[in-house]
Amino acid sequence: MVEFSRQKNNGYFPMLEIEYDLQETDLTALTEHQLQEKEEFQKILKRHEITFPAVLSFIAAFVGFFYGNLPGAIYIAIIAILWHYLTPYTIRRSARSRALKLYSTEDRAKLMGRYKLRIEPQVLMVIHGKEEEPIPWGDVIRIDVTKRHVFIYLDLDMAITIPRKKVKGDLDKFLKIANKRIAEFST
Repeated sequence: MVEFSRQKNNGYFPMLEIEYDLQETDLTALTEHQLQEKEEFQKILKRHEITFPAVLSFIAAFVGFFYGNLPGAIYIAIIAILWHYLTPYTIRRSARSRALKLYSTEDRAKLMGRYKLRIEPQVLMVIHGKEEEPIPWGDVIRIDVTKRHVFIYLDLDMAITIPRKKVKGDLDKFLKIANKRIAEFST
């Protein structure tokens, strides 16, 4: 849905609007995205995905060839494979549950629901329920696009989370115009 707004000395400016539903699983998306960028978290995951299973595999080979204990070697190899897949999953799940604990039940209920974002000449208008919150383009730092979500950063640790699959409207056009507005107001 594209409307046009008259802006002083600039002719017409397209007002683009997108709509999406935010669910509980989307509340932790920003935390997960930030963890994926942290080097320390990546080292922990790599240690559990590669290093520990590799050590267990060498132990399995040693037990199998040196001691001739094939059932013991198979058992250790199965533990290595399970460690490789289950431990990183458990770490991510733990981080997700810790992030959800940051929100009270009332906060979750307030945050979830239908959102509309509208690009206007001077502000990004966030509409949730009956509330409208204008965010000046100068307050928007950047936009990160991932496979599942779009994050419009308002601060280093605060962003508007947009689940890509649930968007109604032209998200690509919205992001293109939003990036132009951010660049225009950041200088």
